[in-house]
Amino acid sequence: MPIEELGDVRMGLLPNATFLVAAVVTIILYSVVLEGLYSISEVKAISTVQLAAAFGYGAVLAIWIGAEAAFLVARLQPRYGALSMEDDSEHEDGEKSSLSPMKERVVAEPSVFHIKPSHLPTLRLCGEFVAILGYIYFCDRTTQVAKGPKYQNPTAFWCVNLAILGAALLTLRSVAGGKGEALDGYVKPLQRDQTEEWKGWMQIMFVLYHYFNETEIYNAIRMYIAAYVWMTGFGNFSYYYVKKDFTAVRFTQMMWRLNFFVFFVCITMNNEYMLYYICPMHTFFTWGVFIPLFICNSYNDSFKVLFVKIVCTFLGAFLLYDVPNIFQTVMQPLHGLLEFHDPLHPENSPMHEWFFRSGLDHLVWVFGMFCAFAFPWFDRKLQALEELPTLTRHPVRSVVTAATLGLTIYWYVAYFSLPKRAYNKVHPYTSFIAIFTYLVLRNIVSGLRERHMHLFAWCGKITLETYILQFHVWMKTTGVNGSPKFLMVWFPGYFWINFVVVTAAYIFLSYRVFIITAALRDVVIPKEGGAALGKRAVFVAVILAAFYGVAYLAAPHLLGAPPSPP
Repeated sequence: MPIEELGDVRMGLLPNATFLVAAVVTIILYSVVLEGLYSISEVKAISTVQLAAAFGYGAVLAIWIGAEAAFLVARLQPRYGALSMEDDSEHEDGEKSSLSPMKERVVAEPSVFHIKPSHLPTLRLCGEFVAILGYIYFCDRTTQVAKGPKYQNPTAFWCVNLAILGAALLTLRSVAGGKGEALDGYVKPLQRDQTEEWKGWMQIMFVLYHYFNETEIYNAIRMYIAAYVWMTGFGNFSYYYVKKDFTAVRFTQMMWRLNFFVFFVCITMNNEYMLYYICPMHTFFTWGVFIPLFICNSYNDSFKVLFVKIVCTFLGAFLLYDVPNIFQTVMQPLHGLLEFHDPLHPENSPMHEWFFRSGLDHLVWVFGMFCAFAFPWFDRKLQALEELPTLTRHPVRSVVTAATLGLTIYWYVAYFSLPKRAYNKVHPYTSFIAIFTYLVLRNIVSGLRERHMHLFAWCGKITLETYILQFHVWMKTTGVNGSPKFLMVWFPGYFWINFVVVTAAYIFLSYRVFIITAALRDVVIPKEGGAALGKRAVFVAVILAAFYGVAYLAAPHLLGAPPSPP
């Protein structure tokens, strides 16, 4: 009997007892698994936060398994429906009369300890998420999974990239007619599929760069990260300008997307937030777009007001990073969140990583805002180009392309070809040139605008998950706050078999985390906003604080000594 048919089942003593028994058994088995993981772990120091996370994960699993068992027992119980009754009295004409139809009875959804069948999909996602976090810990922190040196081979690196490109070309799709984006044969530039494709192919090269330790393309990787940050400025500005949605619900959903997964990975692995620097960078720059657009947002339809806001944002970013001592003063309240103690470079100050990483792209997100601001003009110019007669359109397009390529060649020779450290110094002030080049060349021809490679676009949707998981389930780190300096080896001596199998698991888990993040966002963040959002935030904070308090009190008894600092 399906769960939805349990409406008239009374949840008696047996389902409740089953819940408790299954929950207790789950906790016992979970404790055995934890002891096993700890015994084979390379890192023996356990922080208070890690212990709190372990308690929380155990509670989630116990509730989930208990509920599954309870509702299974409920389904197997005999059903007792109301007996049909007939009036045996007969009318004067000898026909038997029947009772008038009964009104439809509305039965409340059954529950076991306030858990209802409708909660099971969410509990299953939570259970799956806990299992994924456990797999992350098992792969990266234990001795059961071997680690090997990086395979530095430029030929292999480029062959893998070309093979993926070949596969992506087989997934070429046209936007025209697919989503109604084409209007009178004209397709607008920078559609969602195009930007997702852009993120996808960059992300593939980015993670393969780490896997093969292909340091020779460092400057290109710096450009890819700049392009991601540019999209933060472009995408957020476009959304707030068009949708005018400055609600707390929308902003909370954005913060959830950027930080939900990394939060739980950090507390599970006892790593600091800045190890996954892409997350704090995008979070910070998202705030950087939101704040100026939120201020006096009723005037955002004014060209002059928006232009002034962008100029002020640019000046603010410039002052923050390019004027001595301003950055240290402004960031002082955030030291606890953004400090990073690099075990490979202990000589660096705790805020060095944040200043260095965010400083490399401290202006390009403002350029993204400007591009979103100028998008209608860019769109009109492309449309006007397409409307020109053929004999005029081709020469104009050729001139624009040649001028763009000329600027790009100058940028390449003067800046991009510099050595790593020299390039880093000019990167914040020149990266916009390459992005401008891509925008023009990717959209100057209508045939290019109309098509995208779906494989890359699909990969572009899970860039955050692939970025974080590469550390722990594709490669192996050096330990707490460690970089992925090793390869994960499931099949010693068989590099390519290992590469294919580990990569398949890595991509599958990235996709599942993407799905789980979106699904739990819709459950945790109430759409009503306002007081409902505030109450939910307080509830979550109380739950987290409770588990932390229990862990703090239990640590001396479970570990024999106080836990290491969080």
